[in-house]
Amino acid sequence: MPRVSAPVYSVNGGEIGEEALSRLDLERMQFASALSSNILPRVVGSMTLRPGLEHIADIDLGDVRLLEYSFAGSNASMLVPILSNNEMRVLKDNAFVSRVAVSTTITNGDFNSFTGWTNASAVGASANVAGGNLVLTGTTQGRAAARQTISVAAGDQGKEHGLRVEIVRGPVWVHIGSSAGASDILPLSILDDGDHSIAFTPNSTSIHLEIYTDKARQALVARCQIDAPGTLVISTPWTTADLAAPRHKQNIDVLYLASRQFQQREIQRRGDTSWGIQRYKVDDGPFVSADGTVALTPSVYTGNGTLTASRPLFEASMVGRLFRLFQSGQTVQESFTAAPANGASIRVSGVNAARDFSFQVSGTWAGSVRLEVATDDGSGNPGAWSTVSTYAANTGPTNYRDPDNNVVKFFRFVAVTFTSGTIDTALVYTGGSQVGIARMTAYGSATVANVEVLSRFYSLSPTFEWDFSTWSDFDGWPWGIEAFGGRLYWGKGDFVHGSVPDAFHSFNDNVEGDSAPIYRSIGASTDRGILWLLGLQRLIAGTDNSEISIKSSSFDEPLTASSWFPVDGSTQGSYDLRAVKCDKDGIFVQSSGLRVFALIAEQGTLDYSAMDLMAMHEEVCGGSPIVSMAVQRQPDTVVWFILENGEARALTYRPSEKVVAWSRVVTDGAFKQVIACRGKGQDNVYFAVLRNGTQRLERLADLKDCRGGKVNCLADGFRRFVTTVGQTTFAVPHLNGKGVTVWLDGAALNDQDNLYPVAAGQVVLPPQPAGRAVVIGLPYVGRWQSTKLAYGAANGTALFRKKRVSQLGMYLVDTMLDGLRVGNTFDSLHRLTVTKGDKPIAANRLFTSFDADMMSISSDWDTDSRLCLEHRSPYPFTAGSLVMDVKTNG
Repeated sequence: MPRVSAPVYSVNGGEIGEEALSRLDLERMQFASALSSNILPRVVGSMTLRPGLEHIADIDLGDVRLLEYSFAGSNASMLVPILSNNEMRVLKDNAFVSRVAVSTTITNGDFNSFTGWTNASAVGASANVAGGNLVLTGTTQGRAAARQTISVAAGDQGKEHGLRVEIVRGPVWVHIGSSAGASDILPLSILDDGDHSIAFTPNSTSIHLEIYTDKARQALVARCQIDAPGTLVISTPWTTADLAAPRHKQNIDVLYLASRQFQQREIQRRGDTSWGIQRYKVDDGPFVSADGTVALTPSVYTGNGTLTASRPLFEASMVGRLFRLFQSGQTVQESFTAAPANGASIRVSGVNAARDFSFQVSGTWAGSVRLEVATDDGSGNPGAWSTVSTYAANTGPTNYRDPDNNVVKFFRFVAVTFTSGTIDTALVYTGGSQVGIARMTAYGSATVANVEVLSRFYSLSPTFEWDFSTWSDFDGWPWGIEAFGGRLYWGKGDFVHGSVPDAFHSFNDNVEGDSAPIYRSIGASTDRGILWLLGLQRLIAGTDNSEISIKSSSFDEPLTASSWFPVDGSTQGSYDLRAVKCDKDGIFVQSSGLRVFALIAEQGTLDYSAMDLMAMHEEVCGGSPIVSMAVQRQPDTVVWFILENGEARALTYRPSEKVVAWSRVVTDGAFKQVIACRGKGQDNVYFAVLRNGTQRLERLADLKDCRGGKVNCLADGFRRFVTTVGQTTFAVPHLNGKGVTVWLDGAALNDQDNLYPVAAGQVVLPPQPAGRAVVIGLPYVGRWQSTKLAYGAANGTALFRKKRVSQLGMYLVDTMLDGLRVGNTFDSLHRLTVTKGDKPIAANRLFTSFDADMMSISSDWDTDSRLCLEHRSPYPFTAGSLVMDVKTNG
């Protein structure tokens, strides 16, 4: 009857599947388990009772979408944007951002009339109210501005206010100062189409608000008011049915979001309590060429006007589309109402009569203007300007021929001095060509579209040469998003659009060389095209059929429009769920929704291939698709997965240490979503949990707070308290009707066999002195079961021979034995020991290190004898290693 003391030096192998239990030929099988439930494997080799879940807030808003927002490690604030049906709220440090009640008001902030506002526009520009909007119309030389002086009651001074600004068409600039035009109370903020709430704190009896635009087109503001008291709610385009769609990527204080249904959005943080959502707008592309069969005619050179098509072209869903017109001839009309000021230029080339143009100065005015000239600086732009002539009175129209044949030159008017009136200037050149860009703002008819001019037109004649942008409701919107190599990438269908480097809002194809924007295909053989983008050592695009690695022509060369080589790194195919990044690896859900793979960079080539992370446990998801995933990097790298059936899985991931370990996470409720946000210390992992009939936001406790100290957070849905003198009641209304554990100043008051009831939303304890730390929450149990044991056979393997685990030795760290049970099945568990060194172990004794003689486990014989461990919260438990005394009959 052979006998062996089998050492298991590491217990972080994680759970493996039933089919793999007999793979005892693999070295790491001795570290693995048949069950790991609420037991987290640690990279260092131990396993620990998973941390509890702290109740942060009720988020019973219907279906929600949690968004990851990470701060620098030095900032301790915890910020969680939460999307629900057409709304966004922000959680800050365990409470929703909210506004206090103030009496401060903005007159006609809903823009029913202009009363209360002052038109502070430059000559030629205007500010008025029309159609329920503040209409700001700027010019090429003048700002349109509206101002209001606002009274602040003494009781409201020093209180944080929220300025709510709703933009229909931007951009606009908003600021508040202690005097007109100043920005010392609310710094200047640029706001675009969307809903914004900006916090400010007045400290005087009156403040001065200004809204303006310096663009030569209309801006529309629907609302400018002081926020009402209560939770801050920002309006969004996503209904409940759309919440699963948005992909997001953070860059500094902006979250960029992409979804097929809607134009991209930016969630902007201007402070912990200042948030807004606006459209992601690009004014210079990306463009594709039209077929040249329709002529477009603009009605204006600048500002707002129309585009007229020679035959039916426009549809209502094209609103937001850009149109770029290539025009012959150049006309520049400029009106000056201030000085100094520069006008736009014409570009002159050719020889002799081809260099003829005319100019004119007109109007009623006093001042002086100058006609200037500059030569091409070699990059297609004007060099240094010099004077051709100066005018203090009207002149022209006058014909002018530049004498320098075959030299590219630029001409413009400049206002030198200004006293009064409006100085109207014109430059007219029949040669050359220029490009103008307009955005469609409204549908007029199949042949007429309302537009705003973004880059001035130089002719009002029809042209068949024009491009249109690839993004609109008609053309579709991007789906994948990633910031990589200094560019912002968008994936739409089969194409990837990369911005100009370090200019996330520019796709200007006039930029040349390596800095040119990227518009390239990946060759996806699927109708849905790109599902996600991920920036690893290479840019990776996930599709239904494959994971495509996009390479440049050499190892250290950046991706460019001309250096672009997409190849399949994997042909597993991806599920319609974002992929996540762990250092150089990418983790994605395979197209079935049930399997998880890692994209691993091969040594030397950095080509990517897929590694099956469920090779040893194909059914760890139990047939339920994965609906949410997130990566926690500290204190260990753990990838969290939420399943459609409400269960959760955790993957401790450190392949360099041969740690790819699965575990189950169960709770009294259903998991809905998970996110992980960087912060100070341990990463903040948040779960949306449906518990006790209500959806809650809960945060995974820090591991350091789950070690049995004064504060010990080994409970679910828990809340923390610090007692006051004589306190007996503790409010936990979210746990009403449940039995809970109570941790009080370093000890558990009762175990799971004697839980405290929650009645009327409260737990009643004996009177407490002041200053004691209390943690109250739901109990849970961690379970671990060994794989098949193959120790101690005299002749070959111990498989299929009767055996028993007679004794067990364990090395434990930061553990209370009160919660530990052992046995050969979960139906025959008992306390490991109640003594140490022949002395009784007191209740709630914390062992920072436990190392004792082998202890009896079982006398039962079985061909499939196992070791089963169970540990009950709130008692802490960490096992570093174990030794089993195994006897085999044969």
